[in-house]
Amino acid sequence: MKAITIRQPYAQAIILGLKHYETRSWPTNYRGKIFIHAGNNQNDVKKTNLVSKYNLSNLEFGVILAECEIVDCIQITESFKNKQNKTEVDFGDWNIGRYAWKLENIKLLNPAIRINGKLGLWNF
Repeated sequence: MKAITIRQPYAQAIILGLKHYETRSWPTNYRGKIFIHAGNNQNDVKKTNLVSKYNLSNLEFGVILAECEIVDCIQITESFKNKQNKTEVDFGDWNIGRYAWKLENIKLLNPAIRINGKLGLWNF
């Protein structure tokens, strides 16, 4: 199955239903099930106030946390960005021209699967 590595706290925001789009600089034609892998890098957690702002706790690193589906890939326009709520925009790079991958049917894995991630979409 395909997987994507996402840094924390962004991976946790998906699990909690705060983030419904994963924003990337590149589009994907892939549709279907995908694993959400929380990367090992902890630098974003130190650089952002999102953890305290949204009361995120128990962040895990270097694990597959959940399974979900990519159901769409939308190029970000000003109009599309303006339709998103503040929380959604907080958890992504919504610069015009980037791509928003729509994620649905999120299912938490218990226990999480410890594994190193990779760049891009990768096979698990």
